[in-house]
Amino acid sequence: MPDARIINTRAGWLYETTTSAAPTNWAAVVFTDGVMNFSDIASGYRLFRVTADGAQFGADAYTIQVYTSAWTDAATVSLNVPDGSGTYRIDAFQTNNGNLLDSDTIDQGHHRSRLLYEQQVEIERLAGGLLDYHGNVLRCVESGNTETKELEEGGMLEGYDLTLTTNRKQWADLGIKPIVGATLTKGGKRYKIQQLLTNDASFELGLIKKQ
Repeated sequence: MPDARIINTRAGWLYETTTSAAPTNWAAVVFTDGVMNFSDIASGYRLFRVTADGAQFGADAYTIQVYTSAWTDAATVSLNVPDGSGTYRIDAFQTNNGNLLDSDTIDQGHHRSRLLYEQQVEIERLAGGLLDYHGNVLRCVESGNTETKELEEGGMLEGYDLTLTTNRKQWADLGIKPIVGATLTKGGKRYKIQQLLTNDASFELGLIKKQ
């Protein structure tokens, strides 16, 4: 019977493992029915590195379980942009006889995502407004009005009655995402989401006023 295991992983994410004795010898985790079993390492640690397919906000990456008479959850690892671990993190675990003796976060990233998120939140606080999306009130910042209706080089939204940026964490906290074609309200006016751009920190919405 193995001493510990990793479960509750996510499809499309990369999971790698090594030990503290060979911390640079990373290898892809091999799962059997969604589980990887591992044994205690005498005076050592089992390391796991998880890399997501995009920036995450409070998304659980995996759970460590230990075994005595039954499997018990010992730790859950999550990725979260505001913490600086939006895209990947490395954690070390020391287990012994069905107990998690120690755990530590060795590395995490991407810090650029965290800085972009913090900047977006600060701009929303200082100069932002509110939008209403199906009864959910969220913070946003107006990016301005434009005249043409082309998506310009570099990803700038052009040609919409209004463009907004809005930090992604607040949407994730509510368990929702903006959808192209949906309607929102801003300043008492109703708009259709014509275009949606997503980056690590925010959504950028190109809006057309509804008659």
